[in-house]
Amino acid sequence: MTGTLDQSAAALDALALRPPPRPQAPAHDEPAPAPAAALDDWPVPFAGAGQAPEITADMLPGWLGRYVGAVAASTQTPVTMSALFALSVLAACVQRRYVGAPHGLEGDYREPASLWSLSVAASGSRKSAIVNAFTRPLMAWEKRAGDKMRRAISANTARRIASDAIIKRLQGEAGKASDATELDAIRKRIEDEQNARPDELFPPRLFTGDATVERLQSMLVEQGGRMAMLSDEGGLFATLAGTYGGGAGPSLDALLQGHAGGAVRVDRTTRTAYVDRAAVTLGLMLQPDLLNDAAGSSRFRASGLMARFLYAVPRPFVGGRNVRAFTSVSPELQAEYAREVDALLPDPETGPHLPPTELDLVEDARELWLDFAQEVENALAPGGELDAISDWGAKLAGTASRIALLFELVSSGAQAERICADSVQAAVALCRVLIQHARAAFRLLAADEADRDADAVMTWVMRPDGEAVFKQSELHAALHGRFTKKERLTAALIRLQANGCLRHEARKNTRGKPTDLWYVNPRLFLPFPAGGSSGRGQRG
Repeated sequence: MTGTLDQSAAALDALALRPPPRPQAPAHDEPAPAPAAALDDWPVPFAGAGQAPEITADMLPGWLGRYVGAVAASTQTPVTMSALFALSVLAACVQRRYVGAPHGLEGDYREPASLWSLSVAASGSRKSAIVNAFTRPLMAWEKRAGDKMRRAISANTARRIASDAIIKRLQGEAGKASDATELDAIRKRIEDEQNARPDELFPPRLFTGDATVERLQSMLVEQGGRMAMLSDEGGLFATLAGTYGGGAGPSLDALLQGHAGGAVRVDRTTRTAYVDRAAVTLGLMLQPDLLNDAAGSSRFRASGLMARFLYAVPRPFVGGRNVRAFTSVSPELQAEYAREVDALLPDPETGPHLPPTELDLVEDARELWLDFAQEVENALAPGGELDAISDWGAKLAGTASRIALLFELVSSGAQAERICADSVQAAVALCRVLIQHARAAFRLLAADEADRDADAVMTWVMRPDGEAVFKQSELHAALHGRFTKKERLTAALIRLQANGCLRHEARKNTRGKPTDLWYVNPRLFLPFPAGGSSGRGQRG
């Protein structure tokens, strides 16, 4: 995987080191190739692994966007790095209590509020500062809720201890019973005591920073079916890669069903767990190497685990920060964020098994969502924009519904009744940007062979002595060790053509079969502007 990324970097770096090449003279038996089209006739290319478009604070509504922007400025980190984590924090506050109904309340289709996000950032990127800034109100709620329920938990524990002692004493008496009538009476008392024994109460929790899947199952039972994992460390992925990377080990069903809002049913020798409508949110920040480790488990992809995450791949920024330019988040913004989050958090004493609040879409919002759902469906077709990441793309329309639900709760508060068009429009705009981040992340995961092969082709195309037009046969000869089959090379070239990097022409010859010529997008030779984003195309 490292080699693939290095090749992509080499291909892109080479662009800045030379002027646009000129086509070489054709062979004597071929007509001269047509000149490349004018720059305006070429699309902006998607030119390999690298930088996806930035997520900006104004993509998030109201107080959430204001706070995300302030945290990014304070930590000198890109908004991209914290935007999705903030949405996972929001989901942790409301999951299992709200669901979206994109097709209307009369239908059966529901999207829960749970949300999985994964932000990729190198070591030293101030991930811990971001996690602390967004989870502080949740930790404060847990402390207040624990204090509020302390007496009830203590009383419950005392009743359970007393009940256990009574049952144990009655069991001793049953062993000494002199006749069947006495034994039946003792059995009845034991049964009554067991039925009266209260279920265990636990201090309220909203999230954990690290847990095994087995412990997560237990926490779902303890916390009324909802739990989040919000962390700047890779503990979950390390555990999953180590324990579940092979064919053995417990299943990932608790995570997968928690994302879908399904039921968790676990019956094992050492534990049982029964949860209806499980709700699991994940908000993780990982170093690229840990994401690469996840690529080592084919089961991660096959199970659909990686397809459930929203990915954020921020631009590199470590090494360009001004250590003297520290600015704190204003007390007013901190207070606003804490107040708004508190308003969305549950009452710890409210029954966790109450039915969720269902929010459907107003008519124009539904039309916006259906338009996007159709757009996604079309992009999943062979050769479409989402073809290479179809497992992720197949969940994108549902993800847009989840984000729209969260946006509506930000805009309208806990008393929201329907999802408006503004929330759907903002969610769709964010999802369109997230497509590029997903493509970048799946490249890090080494998930798509055609993309990796396309990176290798681009390294050859953009070499210092490369040409603005080349024969496919020359490329195949140069990379014959990688492309032992013509079909694999063709797939890579088609991917680059779909990305706007190359353009194909079958040039007729005076004798023999046509020659496959490939023209290189001249936009790839444009230098980086001073602002730092590539004029050579989207590196994503």
